[in-house]
Amino acid sequence: MEAAAGLTPENGRAMLKALRSEGLIEAAGRGAWKITQAGLTLCAATAAQRITRATAEKALQQFLARVERVNNDPYFLGKVTRVVLFGSMLKPEVERLSDVDLAVEIASKEPDFDRARVKNYERVEKLTTLGHCFRNFLELESCWYWEVFGFLKGRSRVIALADYASEKTFVLGVPHRVLFGGVESLSSVLIPKAPQPPTRKRRPRDCPF
Repeated sequence: MEAAAGLTPENGRAMLKALRSEGLIEAAGRGAWKITQAGLTLCAATAAQRITRATAEKALQQFLARVERVNNDPYFLGKVTRVVLFGSMLKPEVERLSDVDLAVEIASKEPDFDRARVKNYERVEKLTTLGHCFRNFLELESCWYWEVFGFLKGRSRVIALADYASEKTFVLGVPHRVLFGGVESLSSVLIPKAPQPPTRKRRPRDCPF
């Protein structure tokens, strides 16, 4: 990170601390970090002019058309199971919007894990022959996911797309509207299910132990 950000040695920890204090990153395991929704919003921030509500509505309809395309086209290995709208578009008093905030949940079309993985690596090989370069193991493993995610984004400056599975706590904690898929409450996400007591089996009467 120090090399990527052009920092002097030993300043990486200070930068991590600053990013975490601002809520832009959060811990994702030992020695690992992930960008929060606030961080993603900052990453997507531009100096571009705000858009009209009519432009936002058009972009949203085009996005939903891409969702339908993904779910019906056998080329795509993933399917969209949930789309949630949040952000300024839900505020009718706001006439000029920065973007259309959407969270999308994507699942594999192949329910069998092993077969899904085989299909994914077949797609990896095909894309590699076409000149696509995968930067790391995670990109290889999740090729099917990012191919769908990228198509849904559609290089649109208007659409700000987030991963629902990673950001559901944030998305469900603010005003939102489910456009596609089932409705999920924040309480069901935050409150863990109570552990069930183990079932005690009775010994047979003729058991010698």
